[in-house]
Amino acid sequence: MIQSEIYDIEAYMQIGQEGYQFLKKIAPLTQENQWQLFSEEGGFKIHIRPDPETGLCLTRGEGFLPYTVDEIFAIIEDIPIRPKYDGICESGQIIRRFSDELMLFYQKFKSMFFVISSRDFVVISRKIVEGDFTYAIGKSLEHPNHPPVKGVVRGDLKIGGWILEKREGGTFCIFVTWADPKGMLPKKAVNIVAGAQGKVVQQIKLLLDERKKNVNK
Repeated sequence: MIQSEIYDIEAYMQIGQEGYQFLKKIAPLTQENQWQLFSEEGGFKIHIRPDPETGLCLTRGEGFLPYTVDEIFAIIEDIPIRPKYDGICESGQIIRRFSDELMLFYQKFKSMFFVISSRDFVVISRKIVEGDFTYAIGKSLEHPNHPPVKGVVRGDLKIGGWILEKREGGTFCIFVTWADPKGMLPKKAVNIVAGAQGKVVQQIKLLLDERKKNVNK
């Protein structure tokens, strides 16, 4: 029996709104948020923050890109190409696009060290524009049409968000992610994930640089 598609747009918009409010609260590098510098390279910074309640690690990447908000957002919302700029993402696909500001998508992340199973996520994503700022907020949800896949651990993306600020000559980008992989991970794996996720801002710049280079050939 084929299950009919069930989508609660109003609930998805509310999830996005709650994620937006949380992202605005957690993203700033304030003493209260307790971000710790993880690495810095070529003007790009990665911060991490262990969550005291869950023990999970939040990751924050930032940097300036000499590209417009629209150019950067076009990369972010093109889910299938995420493996090109995210070293631990294996694949991604859009399940359904409801509007220019709301879509449901699926992502699968690579296994590591041969003993850690792949993780996947079903995510609702909402875009919010506020003056010179564009926010892209993603949060996990459960959906009857997209149950867990055999051999893959279904994770919980508590927040995955972009803040794109229009500035002279380009865009200042902040990326924050906080996920529960649903299983024990060795510290080495956590550090690799934190580094890889934090580098996505820099990797998007390299991807856009390469596209620009190819256009100008």
